[in-house]
Amino acid sequence: MADRHVSKSKTKSSGIPDATALTTQLAAGLEKIGLAMKSRTWRREGRAGLGPLQRQVLTLLRSKPDQRATISTVANELVVRLPTASEVIATLERKQLVRRRRDTGDGRVVTAQLTAKGLRSCGPSSRMPDRLATATEALSAPEQVTLLRSLVKMIRSLQEQGELVGARMCVSCQSFRPNQHDGADRPHHCSYLNVPLGDRSLRLDCHVYEPASTAQVNEAWVHFTGARTA
Repeated sequence: MADRHVSKSKTKSSGIPDATALTTQLAAGLEKIGLAMKSRTWRREGRAGLGPLQRQVLTLLRSKPDQRATISTVANELVVRLPTASEVIATLERKQLVRRRRDTGDGRVVTAQLTAKGLRSCGPSSRMPDRLATATEALSAPEQVTLLRSLVKMIRSLQEQGELVGARMCVSCQSFRPNQHDGADRPHHCSYLNVPLGDRSLRLDCHVYEPASTAQVNEAWVHFTGARTA
């Protein structure tokens, strides 16, 4: 009994961090940040009659060509059920923020498009809260780059788990060529823009994104994560 007590005491006082505890703390920290941002958005936008999911739909439509997308696309990218997406878009239509149209070739397909009023409501002034940007500025430049690479990896993991879709990241784009150039500053290449890219230039939501095949994504991911470290 005494030996077990001594063993536990040594483990607790050894100073070696528990990996499980560390990942739990990281997850808890990210959850706190997410809750804080949602709460702030709700306080700011709720008074204008927009809930968090309504805001997400407007922001998603704003990122699409012609500010339009099918209801099924909205549901898939926001990871909500189709009836939920339909209900939210119907509410936004009543508020004159979106308009719905049925596809002339297939009446079962319904498209939602931002109205001018809807576009104004999710303009640049309503995007990522300034306080979150300020919080990232508290990090050093190398820490910011490390955080960005870490976010890319976390988003990739969530995609593989089926918890997140629609992330328009460099690493899953058909134009992305990881570690194609010598030198640590700009080792990657974007064939669409035909320019070298550094880790600090990685995009999590790129407007010229074109999805790569699964095989290409897997190959790019191996080269991105295995050829070098941050």
